Amino acid sequence: MAAVAAGPAWVRNMILSLLLLTVAATTPKPSELKTFRDWAVGCDNGRACHATSLLPENGDQEPGVMFSIERGAEPGAQPRLTVTGSEGKGFALNAAGKKFRLRPAPGSTDQRVDPAQVGAAIAAMRTAPALTVEDGSGSPLGTISLAGVSAAMLYIDDVQKRVGTVTALARPGLRPASTVPAPPPVPTIRSAAGPGTLKIETARIAALRKESECIAENADWPGYDVEQEPLDSAHTLILLGCGAGAYNFSSIPFVATRTRGNVIVTQAKFDLKPDWGESATPMLVNAAWDPKDGLLTSFSKGRGLGDCGVGSDYAWDGQRFRLVNQIEMHECRGSVDYITTWRATVVRH
Repeated sequence: MAAVAAGPAWVRNMILSLLLLTVAATTPKPSELKTFRDWAVGCDNGRACHATSLLPENGDQEPGVMFSIERGAEPGAQPRLTVTGSEGKGFALNAAGKKFRLRPAPGSTDQRVDPAQVGAAIAAMRTAPALTVEDGSGSPLGTISLAGVSAAMLYIDDVQKRVGTVTALARPGLRPASTVPAPPPVPTIRSAAGPGTLKIETARIAALRKESECIAENADWPGYDVEQEPLDSAHTLILLGCGAGAYNFSSIPFVATRTRGNVIVTQAKFDLKPDWGESATPMLVNAAWDPKDGLLTSFSKGRGLGDCGVGSDYAWDGQRFRLVNQIEMHECRGSVDYITTWRATVVRH
């Protein structure tokens, strides 16, 4: 910053502006979800979009048969229609008397509309009031409301710049797929995660609790554990448990650093502060370190069913944790099909 202060005012202002732009460009900005009646929809920073059905607001709120529409942002990307909750028993999807074949989705009990029939199914969904999932005998397994689906599909078309093209879901036109712009690139983050042996003694952990006002009234209460995980040869992650509710465990993340024979413990740094509570202290919920993938994970539930909340994955770049994936569901209305609002590509060293 000394170089910034040395030149003329206009040069200093220009450099400061560039610095601010650089910081803004590296700060993740997860997108917002939209709700259209019985459908939630969202798109990530690469313009990949996902819409999912919701249970009626005044109806049964237990998870049942649900339906989703997913589409990549590439001009030629095809939509994918998926049924969840039918436990693989679905045979056909009925939209106002028009039936479409369901096929097993790889590696799960989900089922997908036959790719050859996706276009016709989407056209039928624009006017049908509901979808019925039927078994092989034609008996219904569940009904999915289509109230709001046209608005959700139009939202996807608008974000992906497809309105008026032959690829549009809600408002197709005559313009060719080649007029749809290519998606923006997603960030690439180099992970520095690796093996290490640095451990923090019990007395230092006790001091951390006092400094952070994270002191258990009863040491046997759940949610007050401490977890230490090596990030690399010089850094260790400390997840300091600070209590639990019915289904959420909160932790303050610290990083211990070995520097010239000394060990310094500081609050973990993030490119986007975890959004939990109003405190300036970063707080993670249901946090865990995955050494295999080198990711710090967090998942805060909106309620015990897990049908709403926020899940985040962070990669360690050697200095801070970088958000590499975020999934969200703001409506507590039966859907556990969370929508991705931010993603990045992780490259391991």
